[in-house]
Amino acid sequence: MKSRRSRVLAGLLVMSLLLAACSKTKETEKQKKTEPADYDKHSMETKESTEETTTESTEPSQRDTSVRIISTPTPTPEVIPMLTEADIQSMNNNEALIVYNDEGNVSTIVGRFFHRPVKDEDDAINAVKGVQELLGLQTGYFPFAVYGMRYQGYTYYTYQQMKGDLTVSNATLKIALDPEGYPCMLQSSLASNLDYTASSPTITAKEAEDIVLNLFGSGCRVLSNYTISTVYTNYARALHCYQVYTNNPVNDPSFDMPYIVHFISYEGEYVDGYPTAFLPTDPFADYGTDSYFKDMQPTNYSFVITINGNEIDINVPISYNTVDGKYYLCDPSRKMIVGDYYEFNYNNNNLVFDSQSDPNDFSASHLLNYYYYTQAFDFYKEFNMESTDGFGMPILILDGYCDENRKPIENCCNMGIINGWSVFAATDGYTFGHSLDLVAHEYTHGVTFYSKQGVQYYNEYGAINEAYSDIMGNICEMYMGETTDTEWLLGETSGDECRSMSYPYKHYQPMYVGDPFYISTSPLSYMSGLDDRGGVHDNSSLVSHMCYYLYMNGMSLEDLAWFFLTSIEMQTPNADYDDFYAIYVASAKINGKEEIIPLLTSYWESACLNGSREKTAENTTLEGYERINIPFYSPNVGAYCVIRLFDEYGNLYLYTTMQWDGIATFLAPASGSPFMIGITEYTDASLSTIAKDMWLNQDLTAWTNNPYDMGIIYFESGKVTTFPTYQ
Repeated sequence: MKSRRSRVLAGLLVMSLLLAACSKTKETEKQKKTEPADYDKHSMETKESTEETTTESTEPSQRDTSVRIISTPTPTPEVIPMLTEADIQSMNNNEALIVYNDEGNVSTIVGRFFHRPVKDEDDAINAVKGVQELLGLQTGYFPFAVYGMRYQGYTYYTYQQMKGDLTVSNATLKIALDPEGYPCMLQSSLASNLDYTASSPTITAKEAEDIVLNLFGSGCRVLSNYTISTVYTNYARALHCYQVYTNNPVNDPSFDMPYIVHFISYEGEYVDGYPTAFLPTDPFADYGTDSYFKDMQPTNYSFVITINGNEIDINVPISYNTVDGKYYLCDPSRKMIVGDYYEFNYNNNNLVFDSQSDPNDFSASHLLNYYYYTQAFDFYKEFNMESTDGFGMPILILDGYCDENRKPIENCCNMGIINGWSVFAATDGYTFGHSLDLVAHEYTHGVTFYSKQGVQYYNEYGAINEAYSDIMGNICEMYMGETTDTEWLLGETSGDECRSMSYPYKHYQPMYVGDPFYISTSPLSYMSGLDDRGGVHDNSSLVSHMCYYLYMNGMSLEDLAWFFLTSIEMQTPNADYDDFYAIYVASAKINGKEEIIPLLTSYWESACLNGSREKTAENTTLEGYERINIPFYSPNVGAYCVIRLFDEYGNLYLYTTMQWDGIATFLAPASGSPFMIGITEYTDASLSTIAKDMWLNQDLTAWTNNPYDMGIIYFESGKVTTFPTYQ
């Protein structure tokens, strides 16, 4: 479907470029070992120690901790056959699952696709060569390995793509090996359109930042430390860009993505931007975070906390610092500590930890939030995932979530990986931090972001992302015994229930594509924030409701946790509903749950997630509604247009935007009341400047800017109508 236009696939790098990239990595690793760590910014006192300490753990890790860049494969005379779809089906008794994207290239393979077992992540690239043509990899560049993971005898390799010495944004490849070592699953968001001549910058990084500030105004604050050069790709082009990070100035449901990443071409063109919780820091660098735990002596303390009129008994580790004689909300075993949001976010990552002279003086809100993060940590560790990265990355919990004027932001969020910390934030006293499912929701964002090595937080990609956080958040809360809820609600213990996985209509979420609460995907969702950025929260029910469906059909909480955790390891940033059906089938097989595959198929069909979601929405109607479709002369014409439906009193009833196929679609109520349709055209995707307002005329045959020629419309139940093309 066309909403997958941003899907990009990869090619293979010539060996000389790979050798240069690996050489650069070795130099970086050497530098990390010789540069002193900077510990000047934390207010907690520690003592110096020359003693080496070794931490032993018998807990298995979900991911293989031997992270390394792949070496240059040894030249071999082996001839690697170029496979066709028929060849792959022949290898799998015609049972392979192969997903194609809109450009006609393969994006997902479930089934064996190489003629022999492979030895390691170096050798696994040979399997990619065999499906190069299917993936559309006529030209391009070789990816490098990020990490390996093993589960149930299967091995997973994750790769990211390079263009010269630059990492390509959101370009990730996953390869899975079965217990015999055969490549048996591939999922790709790598770029196939990298064959171009790199340009030299005509603007500086500072000028790129100024372009962002001029476009988005005073509420936008550039995080200059993270401005880098990268390669931006979409379905049509690839180009060198400056990648500029800012705060997210919009306080809406998307604010659990606290940053916006902007792409500015070397020539000064604003190319794209979207919200994210991911900052481009090196997750494998040694930032010296272990030093914050070395002088801590933990003791478990019990508290009775009253929240929303209910008394809650909690037991949390509080650590005594042997140097300064204070108590900290800190657990050295989990590598978890609580700090101040304002100081960290607005004072150059200054670490001011939550400390008291008496452990009974800690804020009840801070204690409860901290407690729930320990619960989320323990839940994931029980499923062999230590911290959000699987390697035991230290966790920093920031209380006092606020703007730069210290005005509280009533939310909790995942802030990504910063300076070696997996960072989370929560507002003081705000109830979302007082519910384990919502805390685990944010924790899961950290897990999925790390696994995918990138994020596309809009449209279907964002909805799937949010669905995973709801799913794992609810499973965690029930598995850990922190709720009596049987309806799979989100936030029910916080006093601010926000979603229902058992009955999405309760909170105005869709049950299928094209129903009254479904939000169409749109190119305008990238930047405007309209329609929940293409339904990232609202449309999440299309996947999260499937979890409840599987539970009601006999899957236990434990089985569901393994099923979804396994599928997390198989996704890349551009995987959409077509890819995820294949991913879920693969996860069912790996977990020995092949009996649920018919359930998956049935659910996918009932939710209308197969095929073109755009065409499905445009042709779906419902009793009591008329389906309205408005074509645009070209996608470029409708790219910055917002369609609005007004009632007879001039009140806005709904608004929508154009889908990727150039058609806007919505369900209008057949209530017997009159309505008017207007289109506002803007000059840019940020909707900062109105170009013109147009209205459907009285004859309903054209669009007019004459306010005296506005048409009145009465909608008919069950009807599908296409209005005149907007020129």
